Amino acid sequence: MNFLLRHTLSLAGSLLFGALATAAEGLPIAPFQARYAVYASGFSVGEAVVTLSAAGPNGYRMSSDVRPNGLVALLASGRIQEQASGEIHEGKIRPLQYERQLNTGKKSSHMQLRFDWPAGQVEARYNADQATLPLTPGIVDPLSLQLLVMGDLQHGQVPPQYRLIDRTEIKTYQIRNQGEEILNTPLGELRTIRINQYTPGKTRMTTFWVAPDQRFLLVRIAQEKNGKEELRMEIEAVTQ
Repeated sequence: MNFLLRHTLSLAGSLLFGALATAAEGLPIAPFQARYAVYASGFSVGEAVVTLSAAGPNGYRMSSDVRPNGLVALLASGRIQEQASGEIHEGKIRPLQYERQLNTGKKSSHMQLRFDWPAGQVEARYNADQATLPLTPGIVDPLSLQLLVMGDLQHGQVPPQYRLIDRTEIKTYQIRNQGEEILNTPLGELRTIRINQYTPGKTRMTTFWVAPDQRFLLVRIAQEKNGKEELRMEIEAVTQ
């Protein structure tokens, strides 16, 4: 069970990497707090809380907290916490700091990013590994990617790919707009835009459902491998 929980929580955290709704001054998406149910193989295994807040006239802070619940919480401990901060510079998202802490009782990991835009580089750390990476416009951390994608969707200008830093590497993800789909959710029946995130040659794909009428809130996320769903997250409540 500890292995299953560790794998599930890691997947849940990775889903939140890739995906928020009047916007505060400077922010493309208005501040919010959203709570999601996490499912693995059809069973409820935890919940995730994602928060976006303004930090001054042009700054932002994001956080994500994923943890087990119910019987899973009794059998094994585990938690993934993420925090990111950045600024809106000339209309573009520029992350400044990012941190992720994973702790499942038997295993823990720590990731930290420091963005130095004047120097054009990122200091990346993952446990004992560290690297200095080149920094160019458009590169973001996993949490800031959510803000970037939702803002692009709001303006109808989603590029075919995004670049983010995970661990100590720059990764490129392809994006495909799958059109509209109606979903029944705890928030009611919602019109959503369905977006696929994938890497060519890989068997894992993540799908996001974003609700334009809910200020482009992310309402469902699913990850599948070889056509079989591994994990799903669904909106339960939101405060905007």
